[in-house]
Amino acid sequence: MRKLFCKCAVLALTTAVATLCATAAEYDVTRYGARPDGKSDNTAAIQKAIDDCAVKGGGRVLVPGGGTYVTYTLNLKNNVDLHIDRGATLLGGEDPLKYPLFETNDVWNAERAPRFNRRAMFYTVGQTNVAITGAGTIDGNAEKFHHREKRKNGTGYRWRRNSHTNITGRCVFFVGCHDVRLDDVLILHPAGWSTWFLDCDRVGVRGVRIEADRRFPNGDGLHFGGCRDVTVSDCIVNSQDDAFIVRTHQEQMKKPRPCERVVVNNCILNSYSAFAIRIGFRGDGPVRDVSFDNIISTHSVVGIGFTVPSAPKGEDYDPPRGRGLEPPPPESLVPFSAENFRFSNMSVACLRPMRFLELGTTTPIAFIKDISFSHCRFKAPGAPDVRCRPQDNVRDWRFSDVVFEATRPQATCARLEDLFPGTSGFEFDNVKLTRGD
Repeated sequence: MRKLFCKCAVLALTTAVATLCATAAEYDVTRYGARPDGKSDNTAAIQKAIDDCAVKGGGRVLVPGGGTYVTYTLNLKNNVDLHIDRGATLLGGEDPLKYPLFETNDVWNAERAPRFNRRAMFYTVGQTNVAITGAGTIDGNAEKFHHREKRKNGTGYRWRRNSHTNITGRCVFFVGCHDVRLDDVLILHPAGWSTWFLDCDRVGVRGVRIEADRRFPNGDGLHFGGCRDVTVSDCIVNSQDDAFIVRTHQEQMKKPRPCERVVVNNCILNSYSAFAIRIGFRGDGPVRDVSFDNIISTHSVVGIGFTVPSAPKGEDYDPPRGRGLEPPPPESLVPFSAENFRFSNMSVACLRPMRFLELGTTTPIAFIKDISFSHCRFKAPGAPDVRCRPQDNVRDWRFSDVVFEATRPQATCARLEDLFPGTSGFEFDNVKLTRGD
């Protein structure tokens, strides 16, 4: 009996200590003065909870459910999990000037931020073991940063940004971080890109839902630039602009490194105005070892594409030009290349022909090779859109068990060998070209 009592006492003590430790490691933002009333500025209170958590070794910063917490820029710190509970919303404040400008630092070239935009709702730089989790909501409050102007179209107007610079151009921005997680949250109405992971290592994104308002421009979904060892699963993205992006962003990184080892599965990726999946952009370097599996896209304009367009005339916002900011020396950049991409078990529908390749002339291109598509169905008005030259070295692509369905009955159904001009070494195994009824 005594032994049983001792065991029970030890168990009770152990449970109490574990409970105490768990409680000690959780920092409730309401205890720091945060108020979910939809009006109060809670930035200082939430940031104080984050800072205290980090100083004391890390843990969970809790945003309890039951209301809306207005906030401006928040900076996560080492070993902090910001947990937004179900029923809680972090709402971006309306005053653009209360979002501090990114300062020049030794992690990235902040002065070369796309569109010269240096503000974000969440901005985390050079930290390790950081996370945003929970079933709550991050609301970018996009409408407050846009206005309507007259235009001769069906509606009589269109929405434009109030400013390229005085706006939260990134809703959630991690740069130069290690061991990053983004789990389960809803990102609603971003005023620019929903997320940007730049030069990060070991990134995990799971169960995230993104709902961008189609009225407001440049609303990207999941955006990875120059990251390594990335896993993304079970996400739903309804973006205004590109839904999923894999890039290298050489101008913004301190040291050009490939974007590599990216695995994406079990996702729904839709775009109102652009790509469901976009690989590359002007000025980019290598991207390689990327896998997409079990992907559905019921709505996009141009589907999936490797795209490195030429620089437009005039001031170019991505990469940024103007305001005395010259391009980096050519010898400091690595040519764009894409290698070892696997697309499998996909169903993708487009409003226009699938733009598999769009290669301009202003970014050096080494090659795009070893690309495979298997068990895929692509629906588009006509045959794929391919814009490349023989010197771009596009080669060694394989299509296996793939259907290209032209949704317009009058669309010309091209021969397989005519689908990809300017390329070499393409293989087709059980590939069908069909017309819509």
